[in-house]
Amino acid sequence: MTKVVFIFLLIINSLFAQEKKNIVLQLNWLNQFQFAGYYVAKEKGFYKNVGLNVTINELKTKKELVNLVKEGKADFAVGRSSLLLNKINGDDIIAIAAIYQSSPLMLLTTDIENIKSIDDFKNKKIMITPDAEYTASITAMLHANNIKYNDLEVLTHSFNIDDLINKKTDLMASYISNEPVKLEQKGIRYNIFHPKNFGFDFYSDILFTSSKFIKENPTTTLDFYKATIKGWEYAFKNKIQTAQLIFDKYNTQNKTLLSLKKEADLLEKLAIDKNDKEIGTLDEKKLQSILDTFKVLGLTKSDLDFDDFIYEENNHKTLIFELSKEQQILVLMFIMFTLTIFLVILYSTKQIYNKRELLSSVLNSSDDLIFYKDKKLRYIGCNKVFEKFVELPKEVLMGKDDFEVFDKETANLFRTHDLNVLDKNKLLVNDEWLNIDGKLRLFQTKKMPFKYSSSSGIGILGVSRDITDLYEIQKKLEEQATIDDLTKTYNRKLFNERLVEKIEMYRRYDSIFCIAMLDIDDFKNINDTYGHDVGDKVLINICNIIKKHIRNTDMLFRVGGEEFVIIYPKNVLKEAYISTEHIRKMIEQSRILDNIKTTVSIGVTEVIENDDEDTIFKRADDLMYYSKNNGKNRTSRSIN
Repeated sequence: MTKVVFIFLLIINSLFAQEKKNIVLQLNWLNQFQFAGYYVAKEKGFYKNVGLNVTINELKTKKELVNLVKEGKADFAVGRSSLLLNKINGDDIIAIAAIYQSSPLMLLTTDIENIKSIDDFKNKKIMITPDAEYTASITAMLHANNIKYNDLEVLTHSFNIDDLINKKTDLMASYISNEPVKLEQKGIRYNIFHPKNFGFDFYSDILFTSSKFIKENPTTTLDFYKATIKGWEYAFKNKIQTAQLIFDKYNTQNKTLLSLKKEADLLEKLAIDKNDKEIGTLDEKKLQSILDTFKVLGLTKSDLDFDDFIYEENNHKTLIFELSKEQQILVLMFIMFTLTIFLVILYSTKQIYNKRELLSSVLNSSDDLIFYKDKKLRYIGCNKVFEKFVELPKEVLMGKDDFEVFDKETANLFRTHDLNVLDKNKLLVNDEWLNIDGKLRLFQTKKMPFKYSSSSGIGILGVSRDITDLYEIQKKLEEQATIDDLTKTYNRKLFNERLVEKIEMYRRYDSIFCIAMLDIDDFKNINDTYGHDVGDKVLINICNIIKKHIRNTDMLFRVGGEEFVIIYPKNVLKEAYISTEHIRKMIEQSRILDNIKTTVSIGVTEVIENDDEDTIFKRADDLMYYSKNNGKNRTSRSIN
């Protein structure tokens, strides 16, 4: 009997030992924060701790990812909601987890004056991929607003943000974590049309494998799933550290650290569900809604057994309520706090018999604007601060709507936000610029559905706060982070970021640019002879001269004590040389100090093949020193 048990155990051990431990994960795009959780799980040892050696492949093939899994070239892959259609069509697919509860895919425009709503799309140019399954959420959003592709001029997608900037296209299908970040860095305003805001909320980045793989590797699959979710939880809790990890080890797209950090902030909102679901959760109701959209668009007529599609260990089937000791203490504290508040309110209610007076006293103690409206969006209550704001007593305000109180533009803005709250039936926050006594003030307004009586229906409860001063402080802090205090030029930090971007644009699109390195001749003698106050005056005046003689698109940076760099975007060397020579002569003729000629030595160069930020900077620096060592007050240029 003992021998039989021993043999049985050996068989079991041998079966588990045969499970695959060298795993290949196939991504559906190039390396970026979009896949941060996988990098973290690998680099932090989460995979290694469960005995897995994971290779992560970015997308370098046009082959269907489903086929790569089917052929065994990848064990796991990252797909989209269109996996539902693959499953219906007979492909062996099991969805392990949906990393993004909402898809990052949306429509983007920089023509914010002419394209304010979907109604403005007609007869506009749009760049979008032809695969209906991939763009189903966008197609559904358009159809729901009576826009057909026949109403648009559909262009081949170039995936080049410059085509949007240069108005080659009016609209572009983009990822919310990619192209908008690039536009922000360029200071370009834009509008986003996200299918989620129109009721078409699709999953994205669905981790999947085959039922065959799970059957042969049940322990490996479970270990990979748990380690992956752990990686994603860590990535979003430590976004800066994770961005640095990607910047150092997975930055094949040469993105800036700032870009990766902004991607993290945007993607976190898509991955973390507001209903406190765990990362990766797949919900059958949401999948059914997505499938219904596919049916309406004519992509399928079939139904799907979701139990055969969703991995059995996914959160939708294993919702376990577990609390650590720390969490238990917090819950207990919360209960005690809530009970205390309840007792205080109960005591107050006993002291104040008129509930309306109690409510009024609470509302009027706030510095915020507080108001509420009925289902027809007419005012039915407000606090004293709001009365003062609209310059109307409550008795006069009651029963009026916004069009009777505010100018038409302001009233339209408020009405749009009110209708959006009622349509979505949830709390929404908007930033609103309002003209107050001839000055623009920024208000942050929170509005939510408000049941004001048991029979009358749902209205709006709003709280609005003037955040203009906070906005100005934040704006000033952002400016201080990139502006040199003395000369009011851009600083070295921003120069490093912009230079990386220019190199990346050159590598991708052959976008030529030049940089010029300027150094004030004998500046140490000026400081030593006349003092630092005079030296500062020289720096400021020279910068003013340079700014006056460069274009709005050119950028001036202070990179050292008396060293400056000009970036000339889309300029060839000859043009940059003419500009810098003109600047040099203007400085020479300026007589910044009485009877003392102030001059600069300049080195100017154009980007060349295989350049990186270090090589082009060193070349400009060497040329500048060549000017200094050969008589000063001259411009030296490279010979390309």
